[in-house]
Amino acid sequence: RINQIFHHPKCRRITITVKDVIVPFLILLGLNTIVLICWTAISPLKWERVHKDATDDFGRQLKSHGMCTLNSKKDIAYVVLLSVINLAVLLLANIQAYQARTITVEFSESKYIGIINASILQAGIIGGPLLVIAGSEPSAFVLTAVGGIFVICMSILLLIFIPKMKYLQEWKKKRFSSRSGSNVSGIKVLNNPRGDDYELRQLKFQIEASKVEKSETSRKMELLRQALASRGIEMDDLLETTEVTLLPNENESFQDNRV
Repeated sequence: RINQIFHHPKCRRITITVKDVIVPFLILLGLNTIVLICWTAISPLKWERVHKDATDDFGRQLKSHGMCTLNSKKDIAYVVLLSVINLAVLLLANIQAYQARTITVEFSESKYIGIINASILQAGIIGGPLLVIAGSEPSAFVLTAVGGIFVICMSILLLIFIPKMKYLQEWKKKRFSSRSGSNVSGIKVLNNPRGDDYELRQLKFQIEASKVEKSETSRKMELLRQALASRGIEMDDLLETTEVTLLPNENESFQDNRV
């Protein structure tokens, strides 16, 4: 959806409807459902009980376990077909996430989708061999399968919803700060609607620095006033009778140019 909006060739407004979102989902769900129905109708799994080698003194089996197994070796085609369908969708999701890598998180979660895909890949690489090794032990097999499913599901759910919840909280704070103002030393500063506090912090720092400079100047003026008063000179009279020349007169400027 986000790639259709940002990478539209005509650069004009387009509308993404519910149909654009639900169609890929229905296609994926339909393909998986068709394969599973065909598998169940044509060659369903069969229940098989496997007896362990341990026997008692009379040759009776002491341990056994049961599990669903493939009806024939040809049924592996259904497993391969399901794997190809879902891996193709996963690859397509990676391609879409890569194309949306430059889009900000406000509009796209391609960064988190990439992390999710990496987590699924890691769980598959680690959990696949463990499932093969633990195939003969039902307890270990179930524990490994449940652990792999838990890791995959939680990585998807957490990386989808936690960033959204975090961004929602930040958006609420920015919206609240954009409506409020701060009065600093008689200057009303409206916060940036985008939540950019850097300029506000700079302005506050400049105001505080001006306060310190003003206080230091006032202190020095008071010391000067006291020093002049000790000699019998009033500072106000001194400022009125003193003439400060900021620019040289024309004659001095002319002489300076000649030199």
